[in-house]
Amino acid sequence: MSDHVWGYWDCPYCDTKGIRGDNKSCPNCGAPVLPGTKFYLKNDVREYVEESQKNTQANWICEYCDSQNDARDEFCRNCGSPREEAHRDYFSALPPEAAAPPVPPKKKKTGKAVKRLKKLGIVLALIAFIVWLFMPITRTAAVAGFEWERSIAVEEYKNVDESDWTLPSNANLHYSKEEIHHYNQVLDHYETKTRKVAKKVQDGYETKHKDLGNGQFEEKKVPRYKTVYENETYKEPVYRQVPVYKTKYYYDIDKWVEISSVPTSGKDQKPFWGETGLPDNVPSPQLGDRREGARTQKYYAIIKDKKGEEKKIEYSQDEWSSLKLGDTIKYKTFRFSDNPLQ
Repeated sequence: MSDHVWGYWDCPYCDTKGIRGDNKSCPNCGAPVLPGTKFYLKNDVREYVEESQKNTQANWICEYCDSQNDARDEFCRNCGSPREEAHRDYFSALPPEAAAPPVPPKKKKTGKAVKRLKKLGIVLALIAFIVWLFMPITRTAAVAGFEWERSIAVEEYKNVDESDWTLPSNANLHYSKEEIHHYNQVLDHYETKTRKVAKKVQDGYETKHKDLGNGQFEEKKVPRYKTVYENETYKEPVYRQVPVYKTKYYYDIDKWVEISSVPTSGKDQKPFWGETGLPDNVPSPQLGDRREGARTQKYYAIIKDKKGEEKKIEYSQDEWSSLKLGDTIKYKTFRFSDNPLQ
């Protein structure tokens, strides 16, 4: 069985301090131990409870005179009221802050721990600065002009040599051969390596005290632990790259190939397409036939930065067409730049 030590209490009436817990009334003024009175331990004194006096049950509180009584008392020592009518005990009557378990004192940081925290703080501050620096911001500017670009691809039906991992149905096969398609990772062997691992080991014992709510505290020796770092060996897998071969086909094929384009551009809001003189569809093409290919188009609003330099912001045709000279527009850029982000 664990040891018990006496706690102490202070009389709120006459301000007598350090009254031992087995006294249910103040030896100076006779006032009883009232609800909410918390027992405490003295830092420099330990009085151990005799075996015959040990008690693990909390005091009960009289409903009539509010006196605290020993759990073994059937009647209130102060007014004689029966225990069976009591509904409170020492712990239920404590104010919330007193009833909360004491917060263990924080261990002082070691020199290495402080250095690690400083390094971590520097790294976090650097990351935060970089995020702040490169986080896009919104600026405003007035529209100072417009630009547009359009282009029509010109395609010719030609016979070309190609290679691929699959053979098109209309291709003329020259030859095929096995070639490396990709690599697979395959376990080759294990290498023995060492690393530092944290481990908790017992570093003696420390004394803990539990308030029993009756003027006594239970005293226990509990293990104290510390963290040590040990070398641990482990096996690390080593992989090798194994080539995977597949059949690659070399062939010629008749297909449409872009050979040129017909571009148009301007610095106004009147875009137009160039003339190719070619159809956009040739149902049964022959080698040498030509046609119109894909059409591309881009539209820009021109703004001027603080230095008077022109910058271009791309828009869809519908948005671009609705803009007018002098309109205020918003655009994204970096904090120390005026270049728009597309």
